[in-house]
Amino acid sequence: MDGISALDPAAQEAIDWEVRLRSGEVSQEERDAFTAWRHADPAHEEAWTRLQQRLGRLSALQGTSGAAVRKALDEPSRNRRRLVKAGAGVAAAVLAGVGTRQLVSAWALDADYHNGHAAPQRIALDGDIPVTAGAAARVYAGERAQGDIYLAAGQIATDAGRRGYQPLVVTTRDGMVRAERARVSVDVLRLHTVVAVQGGDAVLTVHQGRRLRVPDGSAWSLSAGQIARMPETSADIFSWTRGTLVVLDRAVPDVVETLGRYFGGYIRFPQAALSRRVSGVFPLNDVEGALQQLAESLGFSLKLYGNVLAVATQA
Repeated sequence: MDGISALDPAAQEAIDWEVRLRSGEVSQEERDAFTAWRHADPAHEEAWTRLQQRLGRLSALQGTSGAAVRKALDEPSRNRRRLVKAGAGVAAAVLAGVGTRQLVSAWALDADYHNGHAAPQRIALDGDIPVTAGAAARVYAGERAQGDIYLAAGQIATDAGRRGYQPLVVTTRDGMVRAERARVSVDVLRLHTVVAVQGGDAVLTVHQGRRLRVPDGSAWSLSAGQIARMPETSADIFSWTRGTLVVLDRAVPDVVETLGRYFGGYIRFPQAALSRRVSGVFPLNDVEGALQQLAESLGFSLKLYGNVLAVATQA
């Protein structure tokens, strides 16, 4: 997510100007100062242009997810990839501007299922595999998955077991989860994949080959060939299916990224906040309130500008 990456000083100043200009209370002197800032250094103009491109791209993608791109994603799989790659309406402009192959790959636009809603969705994947898909989840299934399910983005929760205790295998870029009787929650985050296990054991495998059988009720992190126990319980992690994010001593970028799936716009927290850890219970059905809660818990205040921009600043 753009909002949690490290920003250079020009990019930070560009965001600050975006916030001030959107406030609706800008004097002519401030507008003149903004113009002077843009002309003072080529890096300023470049940072401003880059920010507007990012905001515009987010807006365009949000629009097409409900129209052209969503229509393509809802088509039968044999037609979906053709529609996505060909593009239609605004989607065509987005694909042309970013590059079709890069966009399809980076956003997993050819996934078999994409949840574009804020609320979790119950779905049945190929092979009659029922799962709950969280906001922004992108899932590949069947022949195109590595295992039964490949989770490219977002979060899913599986049901307990399958007929004949046939194992269910969920793969992400960080590793693989194999469960027989257990249900699992799998969450692909930027820094790692979070796995929670309920109702039985599961086997976790990372790409370098390490395997670990993990017990009922536990939560785990998979990243960079490592499997690490997390302080949360599986009940904490599964709370997302009921509209609540529960974290214990969690890196702030994890929380910002998760809330960003529900907010949908650009979120900016200062680097001083992103290097910290946080514990809390955040409502996913009130993402603006959750962002305010996160900011206040870290000693910051938050300004919201519609559903496009959320900026945390020193209180």
